[in-house]
Amino acid sequence: MRLTRLVFTGALCVLHALIHVQAQAQTPTEGGTIGGVVTDDAGRPIAGASLAAFPDAVRGRTDSAGHFTLTRLGPGFYHVRARHIGYAPLEITADLARNGHVDLKFELKTRPPLLDTVVTQANGTCPATSFFGFYCRRQSGKGVYLTDDDIADNGAIEVGDLFGGVSGFKVDTMPGEFGQQHIPRATHGGRCLNALVNGRPIASTNQLPRFATDAVAVEIYAVPGDVPPEYQRYVGQPGIRQTNAAVGRDSPNARCALAVYWTSSS
Repeated sequence: MRLTRLVFTGALCVLHALIHVQAQAQTPTEGGTIGGVVTDDAGRPIAGASLAAFPDAVRGRTDSAGHFTLTRLGPGFYHVRARHIGYAPLEITADLARNGHVDLKFELKTRPPLLDTVVTQANGTCPATSFFGFYCRRQSGKGVYLTDDDIADNGAIEVGDLFGGVSGFKVDTMPGEFGQQHIPRATHGGRCLNALVNGRPIASTNQLPRFATDAVAVEIYAVPGDVPPEYQRYVGQPGIRQTNAAVGRDSPNARCALAVYWTSSS
């Protein structure tokens, strides 16, 4: 009698386990999904392109037909980036509902090959307003040099995110027009940061990129003395501040850190 009861109890446990497994198999995957296709500008699918959805940093790759699916995403806004070697990266913003689905189509433009050739001018400096100058300075410069692949790998969304982890800077979070903004603060020199875009001073007609992915490359010089000769005249120029010290007055004679944003590779 005791043996029969044990066998019956064991059978019930097995049956319960099977029902539980079957119920799990029938339960849909929790969370939303973002899917779509990645092609070149001629409409041909790109296999093996990498996808990333921020801020969750969920990653995936396209299949042989250029299709992808990112799963288990919570509701909210996502910056979805697609990139592949030989193409300029592209980012699309998606608004995902709870357990919803969004389809995206990425058309990546072919990026012209850029050679790491050292191009110097007669006075020994690198080109100041040509993107080739970025590669020239990266060979032997004392700054931090970020390509678009570095920017994508770091998961930077705002321009201020580019300075996270860069020695000589701290990043403050402050309320802004579009929510919380990340503000880079220099800790060397006059504790100010000057900025150039495509090698020229920022101005109303030459504005800072709004998002990190608007830049194809960035040069960051935390120490004013490390700024290369072709840009030294901008270290003490007060009219091109990106940020200044969080506390205290900004001296017009201050020597500042410098960031050079490249938004075009032409």
